[in-house]
Amino acid sequence: MNRSAPEAKSPQLQPAVAMHQFIQALNQVFLDATTLEVSTMVVDAIDGQRFIPREVYQDLYYLSEDTLSPQHCPPDLQAAYGNLRSQLERQYQALLREPTHPLYRSESSGPLPALPNPTGDAQDQQQLQHLLGDRQFLCCLRKLGELKIALDQRKRQHQQAKQTPTEGIIYAKTILQLDGTIMNTYAEALMTHPHCTTILQAHQHNIQTSEQQWQGLLGFFISLIQGILKRQPKPNRQTPKARPNPHGATLVKPQ
Repeated sequence: MNRSAPEAKSPQLQPAVAMHQFIQALNQVFLDATTLEVSTMVVDAIDGQRFIPREVYQDLYYLSEDTLSPQHCPPDLQAAYGNLRSQLERQYQALLREPTHPLYRSESSGPLPALPNPTGDAQDQQQLQHLLGDRQFLCCLRKLGELKIALDQRKRQHQQAKQTPTEGIIYAKTILQLDGTIMNTYAEALMTHPHCTTILQAHQHNIQTSEQQWQGLLGFFISLIQGILKRQPKPNRQTPKARPNPHGATLVKPQ
């Protein structure tokens, strides 16, 4: 009687390997949260547009010399727009050099490819799908998208008023790091702004609120890591066996 061969089971990660990968991912998240950046700007309206990764990527991808020409973009904003796309490219290249990433390319494989075209062929679509599923890339994409919204607003105001706008400018920025580094930067336009005091007060309040949330987030990460370490199984300690007497004699305890 013929017996059918047993079906091959899909390989599953061992618990120790899965736990190691989870800790590595959590460690990267913790490293990303070790810096707090607070920026304060004044805008005429708050954009309620939702973050749609593919649309934001497409908007940043098509930032080129043609779209940033003087006919379409004020000269004082061209460098800012170009910097957004450069940051997107640097983040993409960093992922390509990450050995554990699906898009990894070794240094011996030649120059790094360009950003995948959002309207390109199947290969571009597959690479873009990997990018939009990466947490680090999404964080960078969200931040760049917010900066682009501010630049778009300044661009519209510039086209309407034909003068340098005062809205959409980041007037104050504060960066806090766990190593104790504190960096405060202020725009020169803030010094002569009619609401300078109000802007500084709002920025200080934003710092205090964000710092409390930041400390709570770090505390959550620390407690989560401590809980994981406590749940890890401890190595079994075996009782050492008695060594046999090489002479075969029985040891008698003296009375």
